[in-house]
Amino acid sequence: MTDSVLLRVCATYCHPEADQDAYDSLRRLAVRPGDREMALFKAELRRALTDPDQVPPSLYTAVRYDDGSAERFLRRLWGDLYPDELVPNPPGR
Repeated sequence: MTDSVLLRVCATYCHPEADQDAYDSLRRLAVRPGDREMALFKAELRRALTDPDQVPPSLYTAVRYDDGSAERFLRRLWGDLYPDELVPNPPGR
């Protein structure tokens, strides 16, 4: 996941220097039909949520989230971007 769409998109739109307009742009992009990059992003986000141990530490470096963990940040991100869909969970949860 080191060269992933998930990391690239998060670094662009969720970085502390990105403003609210950037995050709002991500919300619009996330639901844009037919966007291949965003479909890959959603698939990688889903995978990261179902196996949070695989999320590289570079996510924190890229985003500087203050949620306490990558999993919490990713769960919040999913909820913001896809509010009408259940947040994917790791197996057994």
